[in-house]
Amino acid sequence: MQFQVPQFIETEDKVVGPFSLRQFLYIGAGGLISAIFYFFVQTWLFIIAAIIIMGIAAAIAFVKVNGQPFTKIMSAALDFYWKPQAYIWKPEATAPAMQKPARESGISLESIASGMALHKSWENLQTGTPIVPKTSDREFIENRMNQRYQIMEKLTGDRQAAKRVDYR
Repeated sequence: MQFQVPQFIETEDKVVGPFSLRQFLYIGAGGLISAIFYFFVQTWLFIIAAIIIMGIAAAIAFVKVNGQPFTKIMSAALDFYWKPQAYIWKPEATAPAMQKPARESGISLESIASGMALHKSWENLQTGTPIVPKTSDREFIENRMNQRYQIMEKLTGDRQAAKRVDYR
């Protein structure tokens, strides 16, 4: 049996002339708001407001960014700016009440050192490993080349650079 498969399922039907129903409603709403402004504000203010309102209505009706409608992009932008972002708090100093001598609190130097190492490992895990400063441009380039390429010597004695692949 043969079945017909729909071809253009993402295109909207043209209901009102060259516009889809969604586009027509956005343009119509912009025109209605502009008409209301015509009766309640001065002419120069009406012209400025109508240009802005119709521009926004046309953008909402016709603009797509990466195949997504402009309304979805605007809602994502508003969510990004209004919802709180995730930040990691790093204390700079401990509180004075927490600073007790090691002998009074029963904490040994070994536990402090292991705690600091654990804290540093956790910090590196959250923020990435710290960048080691390069000593010179030449050493930096040589180190990067050694990490990426390796000199191979063939049986004939010819030397050739080969890209290094580490499967880790």
